[in-house]
Amino acid sequence: MTTSIDINDLKFSYSKKTNTPLVLNIDKLVINSGEKVFLYGPSGHGKSTLLNILAGVLEVETGKVEVLGQNLHAISQGARDHLRGEHIGYIFQIFNLIPYLNIKENIVLPCLINKKRAAGIDFYTQADELIQTLGLSAYAQNKVTDLSIGQQQRVAAARALIGNPQLIIADEPTSSLDEKNTTEFMNLLLSEWEKRKFTLVFVSHDTHLKQYFPRTISLPDINKI
Repeated sequence: MTTSIDINDLKFSYSKKTNTPLVLNIDKLVINSGEKVFLYGPSGHGKSTLLNILAGVLEVETGKVEVLGQNLHAISQGARDHLRGEHIGYIFQIFNLIPYLNIKENIVLPCLINKKRAAGIDFYTQADELIQTLGLSAYAQNKVTDLSIGQQQRVAAARALIGNPQLIIADEPTSSLDEKNTTEFMNLLLSEWEKRKFTLVFVSHDTHLKQYFPRTISLPDINKI
């Protein structure tokens, strides 16, 4: 079985000064390709830091972080940016949608920016399919500012899914949603996982959401700070 994420002896702090407290100290973490994993922990335990490392935004100085077969410490920032743009979908806590674009324009944006992500895919047709699956057909030409919070989150999910990325990282994506919208969002996201079998790393402080996942990882248990 291949791995999507393989971490060994990761130590990270935001300063290189001696005696700076570590934010992350993880001996070992392996997530296999196609797994859906719930990673939880309270605020201040390094969840967002870990996700930024996995996405190649933050550079690791100590230890090995291998994502989709690439040792992130051994490649340049530009190569990490390409890896993220071509193969990783990111669902943000704050949706980061472009307010002056409509739904479809927001969704296809990753494929317009990263041509390799769009290679061999009719991504406009795929966007239409995602819009329909996520129950947004009636709003396809609307600006995202006209949508409810729950609808905006679905657009953010579709934007992460466009182009069939191998890894989806979801950073507290339900934190702004009520119970009904959370349930709908989780069912829709996992329905897409069933179709595509991407690796899903879903991060939240809300332990009620672990019911949707066969594997749960407690960050405070593996982060030895």
